[in-house]
Amino acid sequence: MLLSLLLLSAPIFAQQPDTPPEPAEAEPPPLTKLPELLEYIQAPYPPEAEAAGLEGVVKLLLEIDASGEVTYVELLEGAGNGFDEAAMDAAWQFLFSPAEDESGPTAVAIEFDYGFVLQAAEPEPDEPPPPMPVNLEGTVVEMGTRRALPDIAVQVSGADGELIAETTTDDDGRYQFRGISVGAVQIKAFYPGYKDAESSVEVTEGEVTDLRVWIKNLSYRDDEVVGVYRKESTDVTRRVLSVEEIRRIPGTFGDPVRVIQNLPGAARSPLGTGALIIRGANPEDSAVYVDGIRIPLIYHLGGYVSVLNADLIDQVSYLPGNYGVQYGRSTGGVVDVTTKRDYPEQTRLSWSTDLLDTGVLVQGRTGKEQNIGFAAAGRRSYIDAVLASVPNLLPNPDLVVRPRWYDYQLKLTRLDDGSDELSFFVFGFQDQLIFSSPDDFAQGTDTATQGDLGTSYSTHRAYLLWDKRLSDTWRLRVTPSFGIDDTRFSVGNSTDLQQSQPLAVVRAEAIWTPTESLTLTNGFDFIGGGYTFSAQLPLNPDQLDDYDPLAEREPFTIDGRGVGGGPDFYARADFRPLEDRDKLLLSGGVRYNYVAIQDFDNPDPLFRGQALDPRFTFRWWLTENAALKAGGGVYHQPPLPFEVWRPEGTVDLAFERARTAEIGWQQNIGEATQADMSVFYKNLDQQIVANPNFEDLSSQYFTNEGIGRAYGLETIIRRAPVDRFFGWISYTLSRSERNDYPNDPDNDWYLFELDQTHILVGVAGYQLPNDFGVSGKVQYVTGNPTTPFAGGVYDIDQDFYYGYQTADYNSERLPAFTAVDLRFDKLFTFKTWQLELYLDVLNAYRGENPEFVLYNYDYTESRFIRGLPLIPSPGFNAEFNF
Repeated sequence: MLLSLLLLSAPIFAQQPDTPPEPAEAEPPPLTKLPELLEYIQAPYPPEAEAAGLEGVVKLLLEIDASGEVTYVELLEGAGNGFDEAAMDAAWQFLFSPAEDESGPTAVAIEFDYGFVLQAAEPEPDEPPPPMPVNLEGTVVEMGTRRALPDIAVQVSGADGELIAETTTDDDGRYQFRGISVGAVQIKAFYPGYKDAESSVEVTEGEVTDLRVWIKNLSYRDDEVVGVYRKESTDVTRRVLSVEEIRRIPGTFGDPVRVIQNLPGAARSPLGTGALIIRGANPEDSAVYVDGIRIPLIYHLGGYVSVLNADLIDQVSYLPGNYGVQYGRSTGGVVDVTTKRDYPEQTRLSWSTDLLDTGVLVQGRTGKEQNIGFAAAGRRSYIDAVLASVPNLLPNPDLVVRPRWYDYQLKLTRLDDGSDELSFFVFGFQDQLIFSSPDDFAQGTDTATQGDLGTSYSTHRAYLLWDKRLSDTWRLRVTPSFGIDDTRFSVGNSTDLQQSQPLAVVRAEAIWTPTESLTLTNGFDFIGGGYTFSAQLPLNPDQLDDYDPLAEREPFTIDGRGVGGGPDFYARADFRPLEDRDKLLLSGGVRYNYVAIQDFDNPDPLFRGQALDPRFTFRWWLTENAALKAGGGVYHQPPLPFEVWRPEGTVDLAFERARTAEIGWQQNIGEATQADMSVFYKNLDQQIVANPNFEDLSSQYFTNEGIGRAYGLETIIRRAPVDRFFGWISYTLSRSERNDYPNDPDNDWYLFELDQTHILVGVAGYQLPNDFGVSGKVQYVTGNPTTPFAGGVYDIDQDFYYGYQTADYNSERLPAFTAVDLRFDKLFTFKTWQLELYLDVLNAYRGENPEFVLYNYDYTESRFIRGLPLIPSPGFNAEFNF
């Protein structure tokens, strides 16, 4: 039988001859996948035609629906002799894989030639025709990435354009042709979503011609997706973000971690510092992890970029609250950054430069069997040089500002069949900021404040990750880590604070899955290490009551050293009771917290505490597209190191505690749109506040008298980039309050310093043809609380004005923050490398946007200090494949 299939360039529908023409419709979108015949039905050969030795071809019109079934058969050109009826009966029973356009499966119409050919006598088995030798072969490679492409159609045509042969590439991107005539031929490679590639080649007698064909992807960003909610997640709200899409959001400087500040529950940080203010919590109450290892900070100075190279980040998990027992020692939110575990087969060099810094990443594979993946990255800022080279950029020409940072990362991973993972990762960063002025420039009446002001901090970590599948039901994951954190703060020559903390962290999990519906996890989370600190102050704090600003004073020095830490244990059960395992997930667990701190110069332990955290969540998909989710739990956080230190004796402090509850609804709307809404409440107690009875250094500095509460609503509507458009609208309505001394009748509730009632963010982007992109962000945020002052009282003994309030603490608000950011980018693709040029325009429009109120020396005048001005930030990212 002879079978040929012709797909029309656009769907065709049968029309009656007498039907008046319909108005012209919009051209349908192009197909990205052709229908394929899966089940061919052999029609019986008409007996009369077979006896008469007749052959024929019946031309049919077939309509195929989005499921691949034939819904309509029409005879276009018959052959008679019983062929027409036999062909139509058989065609009704055909089954195809459906055609697809950019929106998914779609209905199409095709012309189908059903041929009836009499069978020729088969040649004798012992006399097969000799195979023609392969004399033309090659590989089809994607431009820019050098990735070999499978399933690409390849055609060979003669000099006159007549088709000679065609084939498709195999899994390794290879193609072969046999018996191609000697001489010049044309090679054409094509596939939906790629630009047709044509090359000329000379086929030589007695030789095998090898030709590499480069084919360009029409959009290297088609596989990007907006952050998704994973059904298997045990957290009530886990927003997992795709790096490639969020790097196009304006204001992120290409950094995926920056986008967190545009999601529900995250308040705007002051002056763009990047402080994590999640659901009304203090920045120090939220935890940051890299591959499960906790680090103190996630952003460099100013909060513009994170401390990891953006090209090394695989995903960023943002958990604003009600997260599982695997995370502890925090009462705020959690940010868990996962580094990449996939490595390109070719060595790849990525180079990124913008207004702030330059970073380089090299990654690839090595070893005899190419079974070792490696990635090495480094970055250095030069904003200090920019500020020094641009005159009048700072408002005060006598002031010198020198901010700078660097970071580095090195990762090695053993690549195998996927049954286990062994990785080594070392990374670190250092930030430094110095304010200085000439010696003859007066900085105040107090000589102790003369000189430079500087701050620096650094973090270094190294860990080994071993993830082993012991059997079909058991899995073990162990991550030992070592590192050191250093901080320093100095003012002139009289104030110098230094602290160093070497740390050891071990995280281990044993995961048992006895049945498809039940998973049990037992975990161990240990953190421990030492600390040393020294503090040089311009005066003895015990002499504050007798302080004389005119008297000569000697610097006061204090130091300490010790050890601290503790093991936390946790257990969690994830139960999926229904036959559809994704439909209902019940997750419950408990975490045991323990911390002890011992100073070497004190025989008594400074602090010892323990607490128990029960937590529970569930997610129930009521329909295929709608889910109800809820959770609640208890979260404890130990005191910070400086809060538990004292020269002698034991500190009477306890863990801070937060009790939380959340309920929400998740809705999928069509193929590309998702909506999510959550309502949360957080009750805070045992909050550490200043000791109101503090008298001298022998007294306890802090107590657990404070209470607080935070509650609100979060919602987000997101449009995934199924086609060229993507974006989301995020809105948070919240309130966060504190009461430091509830037992004191003179104290009452006040607004948290960074409370923001309304947080509205809109993000949208559009991918233009030829890899042009444009995106924008609109932000509106309620102003932060502020305390009004209307004058000062002069203290003649201290030579200082003390401002007096005209209303309650934090009873007023600064004006709202409004801003519009824009981004324009273009991707250029060459054979072995790609270049992306972009321009981030921060504050293309901005409102008054005050960050704080600045008063004059006697509090009689004030003005707003505004946020950042219009900042155009050009940059580029280049990727080279070797």
